[in-house]
Amino acid sequence: MITLGKSSIQMELSCSASMCGRPRASLIDEPRSRDTGNGLLLFFRVDDFDLALQRTRSFVTRLEEEPHVNPNTQTKEFSLRDPDGYYVTISALSAA
Repeated sequence: MITLGKSSIQMELSCSASMCGRPRASLIDEPRSRDTGNGLLLFFRVDDFDLALQRTRSFVTRLEEEPHVNPNTQTKEFSLRDPDGYYVTISALSAA
């Protein structure tokens, strides 16, 4: 967990199982030497979901997934792509 002032973020890194057969970009490769955004999912849990959504909308033109309640965790979440194509999900720390 990372604490930023009064807010905290829990970060999880995972590799998509559906990408296991495809080559992945190494974190130490040259930035454009391989496909970026391939197989790595970034997942952040935030304690102020509404503020995170507001800040995100101020710097991205579109979300990959609009805010919704995840049926498995019962937490609100949304997803976007970062400038390098990585899939990023932002989730509320506690259930909706």
